[in-house]
Amino acid sequence: MIETYFDTPQRSDQSEIILKNNFIASYDIVNQMLESYPQLALIIDSNRQIVAANKNALKFLDETNVADVLGKRLGEALSCIHFFEMKSGCGTSIFCTECGAAKSIKETRENFSQTIYECRVTSKKNNSLRALDLRVMTTTLKLEDENFILIYLENIETEKRKDLLEKVFFHDVLNTAGAIKNITDILPEIEDKKELLSFIDMLRTSSAQLLNEIIFQRMIINAEKSELNVDFKFVSVNSILESTFSLYSKHQKAEGKIFNVIYLEKDIEIETDKTILIRSLGNLVKNALEATTSGQTIKLSALKKGDLINFIVWNEGLIPEDVQLQIFQRSFSTKAKSGRGIGTYSVKLFVENYLNGKVFFNSSLTEQTSFIISLPIRKNIN
Repeated sequence: MIETYFDTPQRSDQSEIILKNNFIASYDIVNQMLESYPQLALIIDSNRQIVAANKNALKFLDETNVADVLGKRLGEALSCIHFFEMKSGCGTSIFCTECGAAKSIKETRENFSQTIYECRVTSKKNNSLRALDLRVMTTTLKLEDENFILIYLENIETEKRKDLLEKVFFHDVLNTAGAIKNITDILPEIEDKKELLSFIDMLRTSSAQLLNEIIFQRMIINAEKSELNVDFKFVSVNSILESTFSLYSKHQKAEGKIFNVIYLEKDIEIETDKTILIRSLGNLVKNALEATTSGQTIKLSALKKGDLINFIVWNEGLIPEDVQLQIFQRSFSTKAKSGRGIGTYSVKLFVENYLNGKVFFNSSLTEQTSFIISLPIRKNIN
């Protein structure tokens, strides 16, 4: 049985952790150094477990006493959604191979060097998802004959949000606005009525896409602040498929691609927020369109499974393994490669925090790539 995919699995027992905490507490200079850092600061032992933390770290972790974090590894203290993947916890799962904090700690422990990485963590606490963007600096700390690692964490959420807005949102908005301007420039020169109607239809589509991008960003901001309004009503599955398909069948990114929708033979009604669901499905469709090339196929469908309904967005192609390990993280984007960016994070945020559902994906050479939104047919079914 595999014990680890990345760092060592060994752990110190809790009695050792308490002794190490008391040992560090005896050094006034170390405690002053921790508390003087304006953001988060922690000390971990050779098995990567927390033995000391400053007040800023405790506040960020929603803890009141250092005893509540002693013995935990960083991902465990942050409630990372992957820390339970392996028996030995944080630092040992396949996902840890792409974690900036895990890389920084491992390099410092093995090379006795100071390292700096950026780290994206999807945290789940009280059944609610939270995206964390951190800059992690690690360095060695030797006290008598024992080696520890000092971790400084800087919250760079605002910095990364600004970066994403510039690289993704403004890019998409400018492209759509540019298309609208080009169409409006051409309209006065068109004399053929049939051609004119065609361009007017293109203008409506582009305008709707522009509005959709702006509303989508506002929804993400509200969702992260727990202020997104949810309106559960009964709606047919096929109407959701039809609305999503109509939004993207004439999209600029669908040109030259085969985009099909497969309706349920026997339509059913589900209890959900139609607007949030369509926007979530739309983001998966948009990502699939961006990930495919001319002549390739994208399929949108639904499948009833007991008390659940699965909405499926399938496309030709395989997602690289390193990308698979980082999908659903807010600040991770492969926009230049395959389009799997903030859209997948938003879908997970909307579906799992607000629609009582689950989002997952499968990507393999035999099955290609599918993203699935799985929802209860009725709101009160878990």
